Amino acid sequence: MHTSHTIEVQGRFLGVAVSHADTWRFIATDPLVEDIDGATFPTPAEARRVAGLVIGRNTQRGARVR
Repeated sequence: MHTSHTIEVQGRFLGVAVSHADTWRFIATDPLVEDIDGATFPTPAEARRVAGLVIGRNTQRGARVR
């Protein structure tokens, strides 16, 4: 049986972390975090932390481009 946790950062739904053997696989639903789609993490909290870093990186990059 699979268990899943929603991954939200600053109220934005980014995807889900799904149990996979002894890790958690991140499934992205938001294009801003597609870089880490399919990545595995030791916990859903770690998936959320990394997704937050990716969001921060991608939104800062977008702000510099404009």
